[in-house]
Amino acid sequence: MTRKNQPYNNNPVAEGNEKSGKHKKNLQQKSSQENGPQDNSPESGDYTLQIDGISCANCVTNVERALKSVDGVEQADVNMGTSEARVKAASTDINTLIRAVEKAGYGAAAIDELGYLQDQSPGAPSEAGDEADHGGTDKADRTKTGEEQSAGMEVPEAGHKRDTHAIAPRTSRFRKKFWIALPLAAVVFVLDMGPMAIPAWNEWVMQNLTMWSLAQMVITAVILFYAGASFFTGAWRAAKHGAADMNSLVAIGTGAAFAFSTYAMFFGREGGVVQPNEIYFETAAIIIALILLGKWMEERARHRSRDAMAGLLELAPQRANRIAGSSYETIPVKDVAVGDKLLVKAWEQVPVDGEVLSGQASVDESMMTGESVPVEKEPGSEVVGGTRNTSTTFEMTATRVGRDTALARIIKTVRDAQSSKPPIQRLVDKVASIFVPIVLVVAVVTFLLWLWAGSPAQAMVNMVAVLVIACPCALGLATPTGLMVSSGRAAEKGILIKDAVTLEEARRADVVMFDKTGTLTTGVMQVSRVDVTGDDTLTNNDLLVLAASVEQQSDHPIANCIVRQAGEKELPLLDAEEVETFMGMGITGMVSGRKVTVSAHTVYESYDEQKKKYIEEAQDRGETVLLVRLNDRPAGFITVSDEVRPEAADVIARLNRMNVETVMVTGDQYRNARVVADRLGIDHLEANVKPDEKAKIVERYQQLGKRVAMVGDGINDAAALVQADLGMALSGGTDLAMSSSDITLVGGSLDKVVEALDLSRGTLRIIRQNLFWAFVYNSVGIPLAAIGLLSPMFAAFAMAMSSVSVVTNSLRIRRL
Repeated sequence: MTRKNQPYNNNPVAEGNEKSGKHKKNLQQKSSQENGPQDNSPESGDYTLQIDGISCANCVTNVERALKSVDGVEQADVNMGTSEARVKAASTDINTLIRAVEKAGYGAAAIDELGYLQDQSPGAPSEAGDEADHGGTDKADRTKTGEEQSAGMEVPEAGHKRDTHAIAPRTSRFRKKFWIALPLAAVVFVLDMGPMAIPAWNEWVMQNLTMWSLAQMVITAVILFYAGASFFTGAWRAAKHGAADMNSLVAIGTGAAFAFSTYAMFFGREGGVVQPNEIYFETAAIIIALILLGKWMEERARHRSRDAMAGLLELAPQRANRIAGSSYETIPVKDVAVGDKLLVKAWEQVPVDGEVLSGQASVDESMMTGESVPVEKEPGSEVVGGTRNTSTTFEMTATRVGRDTALARIIKTVRDAQSSKPPIQRLVDKVASIFVPIVLVVAVVTFLLWLWAGSPAQAMVNMVAVLVIACPCALGLATPTGLMVSSGRAAEKGILIKDAVTLEEARRADVVMFDKTGTLTTGVMQVSRVDVTGDDTLTNNDLLVLAASVEQQSDHPIANCIVRQAGEKELPLLDAEEVETFMGMGITGMVSGRKVTVSAHTVYESYDEQKKKYIEEAQDRGETVLLVRLNDRPAGFITVSDEVRPEAADVIARLNRMNVETVMVTGDQYRNARVVADRLGIDHLEANVKPDEKAKIVERYQQLGKRVAMVGDGINDAAALVQADLGMALSGGTDLAMSSSDITLVGGSLDKVVEALDLSRGTLRIIRQNLFWAFVYNSVGIPLAAIGLLSPMFAAFAMAMSSVSVVTNSLRIRRL
C-alpha cells in the first residue's frame, strides 16, 4: 500500500542523525513526472516464460518443439536448471506462446528479465512447479486451452514479483511425499521379506497368503497412486501429446510391477494358492520411495545452486520515498520515473540509480565493487540502486529506473548466461530427444527375450530395471546446473558473463591483450610538469590555460587531467572554437584568435639535444609528454603520469603461470610504454597504436592460431573487444552497457581477469565430468539391467543418485 504525504521538517538529515547537527535546505517542488513509470516489459520479440512440468531432457525437447512450431518464432531455448524458456520471435504474442506450451501439456507464465510476472492468458500458472512434482501434477490433468485454469494453479496479478525460491515448495512437497512413501514401503518390504526371516511367521503367512498379498497390494497402491501420483499424471500427459519422458519410464516400470503382481495374485495361482515368487509389490513400492528421496535431494541441491541469483534478486529494492513539496510518499520502486526526486533515509537501500542532490552520506557499494568500505557521497555523486545508505539521509534524483538500472542489467546478464546453451548441450539435447523411445524399445525387447527364455517373472523384473535406471535426468541437468552455479558465482565476484559460449572461449584463451591507460593503469592521470619552451611571453600557467581550454571538450583521461589541473590552480578557462579531435593523435581549436594544438606525437628531429633529453628522461620514468603548439609552432610541453594499478603485476604473473601470453597495446610512445611493460613483466608490447589499429593487432595474433582475450575499458577499444575471441571490459559505477564485450568486470579490478579465466576452466571441467558420468551411468546400467545383474530397487537408487551427484558436483563451482 502506498503511504502518502509523510511530512518532514525540511531537515531530512535529522531523521536518524540528530547528532550530526547538519541542516538541509528547504525541499524544492518535485520534478515533472512526464516520463511516467518505467516500462518493465520485455523488448518486442524477446520473451521469457517460466515453464511448469519440466522433468527431464525430453521435456526440454518437447517444450522447445512446441514453441518452435509457432509461426514467427526464430529461436526457442529451454533451460531445465531454471525451468525457463527464452524465445525470440519476429511476429507473435505472449499468449500464443503460452497456449503452445499448454497444448504440449506443460504450464507457462510470462516473466520479464527483472523477475516480474507479465500479463498473460487466463490459463497461465503463477509458479513453475507449484503442482508439478518433477513433471506431473497431483491434481487433474491440465486443460489444453488458456480459457480453463491449469490444475492446481492460480493466476497471478501481473506485475507481482515471482518467488525467487519457487523451487522451495516443490522441495517441501517431495519431502512430504517421501515421508509418506518410506514407512509404507517399509511395511510392504517387511510383509514380503519378514516371513523368510521368521519361520513361525512364515507358516502362518503361507496359510493366509491371499490376505497377506492383498495387504501388500493396497499399501502399494497408496504409495504409487498418492505419493507417486505425479509420475503417472505426468506420463499420461506426455502420452496424450505423443511424447515420453522420465515420468513415462517410472510410471511404466512401477505400473508394470504392480500390474504383474496383481495379476499373479488373482490369476496366477497354482492349485488355488498364490505363488509368492511372482509377487513384486515391494519392488514397485520401494522404487517410488527411492525416486522420491532422490528428487527431494536433487531439488535441495538445485535450490542451493540458485542461491546466488536469489541473492541478487533480494538486493532489488521494493519501495522508494518520492518527494512531493514538503512531504514524501512511499511508492513501489517500479512506479519511480526518471527525474523523480527521492528521499533515502539512513540504513535504507538506494531505490534506483541516480545522482545525489543534497546531503552527504556513506554508501555501502559492496554489491557492485566487492569492497566493504563505504563510499562517501556528496551532491553530484552517482549512487546505484540496491546499495545501502549507512549514515545520514540524503536527497537524490532518479537517472535510471526499471530495467535500465545497474542491478537490473546485472540480473539480466546473469539470467541470460544461465539460459544459454553451449554447443555440447545442444548435442546432448539431440541425444536425449531420442533416448526415452530407445529405452522403451530396449525394455520391450528385454521382456520378450526373457519371456521367450521361459521366465515370465524374470522378464518383468529385468524390464522394470531397464525402465527405472534409464531416466535421462542426469543428462538434462549436467550442463544447466553447472552454468547456473557458475554464472551466479561469477556475479558474486563481479564478473558478468554474456553466455555459455563465452565460458568456452575463456577456457581456450592463450593470449591476453591489455589496453594500457585505464586498464593496466588507474586511468586517473596527473600533470607532472608544465614547461614553456617557445614564446618567452608565455608563463607555464598561460600554457596550461590554453591547453585546458581546448581539452575541456574532450573526454579522454589525459584531457580530463589537464582540465582538472587548471581547476586546482583556479585558472579561468577560455572559450574554444572550431575544436577538432583526431583519434589517438590529439586535439586542436581556436582560443583567443590563436590555433592551439595538443598532441602526444612529437617530431624529435625538430628539437635540440636539450629538448630531446627532456622527452627521453620523462619517457624513461614512464610518463607521457604532450607537445603544445601555438599557430603550428612548438610552445611547450605538458608531462602527465598515470599510476600502474597495484594488482597489475600480480595479475600478469598469475597469467604467466597459467601459460597465457600477455600483450600490452597502447598509443603511447614505445619508450615510456616499454617502462611499464618491463615493470609488469608483460611478454609483448605493441606501442604507437591508434585506436582503430588495435583490432588489426588482435586479428594478426588470431592468424597465428592464437585465441585472444582483449581487456579494455570499452572506450577507445570497442573494435578490438569485438574482434577478439573474448572481449573483457572493465566497468565501474553504473556503466554496465558494454555491448562490445563478452565479459564485464564490475568494479574495475584486474584480479577479475584471472578469476574469470579460472572460473571458466573450472566450470567447463565440471560440466564435462557431469556429462561423462551421466553417459557412463546409462551406458553401463542399461545393459546390466537387461541381463538381470541389476535389481529394480538398486536401479531406482542408482537413478535417483545420478541426478543428485550431477547437481552436487556442479555445486563445487561455488568454491572456485
